[in-house]
Amino acid sequence: MKVIFLDFDGVITTLKSNWTIDDKKVELVKEICDITGAKIVISSSWRRYTLEDTIEDITKQETVRGHKPFPYPDLIVDVTSRMYGFKYENKEPCYNVCRGVEIDRWLWEHKDVTNYVILDDDSDMLLSQKEHFIKTHALNGISKKDVEKAIKILS
Repeated sequence: MKVIFLDFDGVITTLKSNWTIDDKKVELVKEICDITGAKIVISSSWRRYTLEDTIEDITKQETVRGHKPFPYPDLIVDVTSRMYGFKYENKEPCYNVCRGVEIDRWLWEHKDVTNYVILDDDSDMLLSQKEHFIKTHALNGISKKDVEKAIKILS
């Protein structure tokens, strides 16, 4: 299975779209899926704790938070787990683990993944993920050039 780890803000939601889901940006992600056969795993802060809750939330954005709904829930196969760290002797305070670690854990749990790409505007990925990472422009989101890179990585 080929996977796209998808962040929302800075990839498919942009300043131009007032940080709502931008249909044109979603179509660019869909193009990657169509050409490569990849499925989507949401690694965005928009994810909830389960796949079902996430899909329900992002497909009903219009009524929940004024956002357009995500039009292709059938392409989404999972969400990465939210992970937290703490010091062994003192569990307070805990802190978020970087997104690259969450993605690495998801890949470790899903051995059937043959290739992947990470689409994100933040750089909190692991060095081992460098060849699979496409850093999008935070304000403009995914571009046609990013799509071409993703297709090349996944092919």
